[in-house]
Amino acid sequence: MAKERLTIGALSRRTGIPVKTLRFYSDEGLLPPSARSRSGYRLYAERDVVRLDLIRTLREAGLGLQAIRSVLSRDMSLGDALRVRLTAVEAQMAALRRVAAALRAALRSEPTEQEIGRLCAVTRLSHEQRRATVERFFARVSDGIPIDEQWVRGMIEASTPELPDEPTPAQLDAWIELSGILSDPTFVEGMRAAAASTWDGGFDLAAYKRANDEAARAARDAGARGVAPSSAAAAPIVEAFVSGLAAAAGKPADGAFRASLLDRYRKHDPRASRYWELVAIMNGEPAQAGRAPEWDWLAEAMKHHLAAP
Repeated sequence: MAKERLTIGALSRRTGIPVKTLRFYSDEGLLPPSARSRSGYRLYAERDVVRLDLIRTLREAGLGLQAIRSVLSRDMSLGDALRVRLTAVEAQMAALRRVAAALRAALRSEPTEQEIGRLCAVTRLSHEQRRATVERFFARVSDGIPIDEQWVRGMIEASTPELPDEPTPAQLDAWIELSGILSDPTFVEGMRAAAASTWDGGFDLAAYKRANDEAARAARDAGARGVAPSSAAAAPIVEAFVSGLAAAAGKPADGAFRASLLDRYRKHDPRASRYWELVAIMNGEPAQAGRAPEWDWLAEAMKHHLAAP
């Protein structure tokens, strides 16, 4: 039995693999015949059946002909070949997830060809390219405005999203939404206006941070105690915050300053808060980690009490 020779037709019937495929494997050097008949026909031995089973298994696993050839010639171990294939499969899966994210985003409306192209492009960006997107946004916001460079660098570091190698659909969706916010001219102009009113010369960043930290602590405590932003108990928190911001800006806490603060809070773009929610999602943190409730409380308190006669 060990010396029995199989014709290519018999090998095809034995294995269920078409003769055409067997000839292809033979011509590619994967399944060379063990012998030839007097008429020159290919003949195969039992060991070739085992070899063919391995070829079929590796093909079903998705390995290419060169990888299979390397395994059969022992230039590459079977384990190494499978690890190479696994890496390729995982990369394909990641690519498909990115395509799915772009399609989901596109189907939320009636997209144009340009919009679909942009959605597909932003899902393929590397970490360095995502960082460059954030840097371009801050460069546009700060152009011509005397913003502290160290503060800008800190903002870029804090807000550059850290997508994992295999992002979830939610993380990809968050990046698509965030990239849209960063590229929206109306958002950029709104942030420029806010920056210009803050960094207008003589601005004390350390004092500004202290005022924000103290107001946030007070708002957090008030919220925990159930104090409503519109209540009289919230008024001292607002007054302390106004005084701290005025000191940081080097201005008196007069009517004009209070009016400018009220205007800023009324014009606040909710996307500025959404920005941090999206960064939190992309970093694998809970969405609420990007938006502290105390700031929502404080914003409502500022709008109410600054508008009061």
